[in-house]
Amino acid sequence: MEFCPKCGSVLLPKKAGRSTRLACPRCGYKGKLKKPTAYKISEKGKEAKEVAVVEEKETKKKKRPEPEYELEPIEYYEDLYE
Repeated sequence: MEFCPKCGSVLLPKKAGRSTRLACPRCGYKGKLKKPTAYKISEKGKEAKEVAVVEEKETKKKKRPEPEYELEPIEYYEDLYE
């Protein structure tokens, strides 16, 4: 395993034409391989699976009924303050 002399991150092998070179994913530094047989480039992963998507319909929100208040006549308040 080799590290980038500029930023210190791990150098990864990449194909450049017919040859393979080490490249830094962070700063872009490219260097030569010391032992070409020491590195093997392969891709791992599974095939993409189809994912079921469930869409929900938007429901209309019902407005809460506002409470109705019954106001007392003005005469009621006049009696309290006399």
